[in-house]
Amino acid sequence: MNKLKDDRGSFTIEASLLLPMVMCITMLLLFFCLYSYQKSMLLQVASGATERAAYNWDNSHKEVSGSYAAGEYDSLYWRIGDDALLASLFGGEAGSGGVTIELPGEVSDESDLPVLKLRHSSSMIPNNMPGNMNYAYSLTGRKVNAELNRLLHLPVLDEVLSDEARPKVKAQSIIAEPVEFIRTVDLMRYFGAKFKGGSEGSGSAVNMEKKDASAMMTKLQKE
Repeated sequence: MNKLKDDRGSFTIEASLLLPMVMCITMLLLFFCLYSYQKSMLLQVASGATERAAYNWDNSHKEVSGSYAAGEYDSLYWRIGDDALLASLFGGEAGSGGVTIELPGEVSDESDLPVLKLRHSSSMIPNNMPGNMNYAYSLTGRKVNAELNRLLHLPVLDEVLSDEARPKVKAQSIIAEPVEFIRTVDLMRYFGAKFKGGSEGSGSAVNMEKKDASAMMTKLQKE
């Protein structure tokens, strides 16, 4: 009986039973903190990239900081072709679409302007953050989206979290160009008046054929 009542060594036994549980809980908390941290980092970088792309969208020669050399700018009406504005002016429906680039990746200098603009802004995204950037446009607006994936593989949380510990974040910024919007509306009004023969009561108005207007718009796009 005395031997059964002897509690010597009980602490060692209890500790050997509890220590694995404590270690498992500690490791889960540690991995969850890493998961939350990398998701926050992905969201911060994605948001910064889309905001910078929207800010620099009016000039593909701008650096990430927004600076550019004097005299370097895009053609005045480059959006006529790249944003399908030309199709909407001459009988087609309002254009919509966009371009997408993979991250990380390389783009040649001969790529379309939207691709170059996205690539310039994506330079601030580290190579260990894979994903994509997208430029979407319609007649009513333009926006830049970014989607980035996980940085680290956390196998401990694969079966614990709903996304299998594969964080994926999305960010979006609206491109606001009031000057370009006014210029586009004025251009549409001008050619609309040409098609109708000018304003009513104007006997000196000269009609413009659609093929001539199309040639003129194509020339403007290249300038």
